Amino acid sequence: MTQLEFIKLLEHKVTGSSPTVLIDFALDICERLQPEYTSFSENHNWGDANLLKECIEFCRVGKGTMVNHSDIKFYLDKLDPNIPDMDDFGDFDSSYALNTSCVVCELLEYLSDKDKSHIFNISTYMTHTIDFKLSEADANLTNEELENHSDLIREWEYQLKLVETA
Repeated sequence: MTQLEFIKLLEHKVTGSSPTVLIDFALDICERLQPEYTSFSENHNWGDANLLKECIEFCRVGKGTMVNHSDIKFYLDKLDPNIPDMDDFGDFDSSYALNTSCVVCELLEYLSDKDKSHIFNISTYMTHTIDFKLSEADANLTNEELENHSDLIREWEYQLKLVETA
């Protein structure tokens, strides 16, 4: 499967999915990325990993209910100063933590406005994290090798199944 094929399949599946399915999709990715933020926070003694967990739990509890927009704004405002700035850190750890933070923000925003572009962004942050990890492990990988890497293809397949079964 190519990246373009994945994007087209994901677009088709996301377009036809209920908000509950999409929230489950996003929660799965948030939970899989969350340890990256915790590791960054511990390694750099910066950020609030518990706040990230709290935001994820808020989204889980809010799934399928009318979520108060002021509560969403509260969490977004608390999360914002805990998003690492690449200019301050600039390492792979901070990149993973940035992606994790952004995924949680995107899910909070999706809860607020139900704009499916947030779901596509969440998918992209996850695949970028895998790209970065592969590049960190082998800096000589070409773009073509990255796009065809079994880890990335496995993630695409997993995400497509999540949208089917969530």
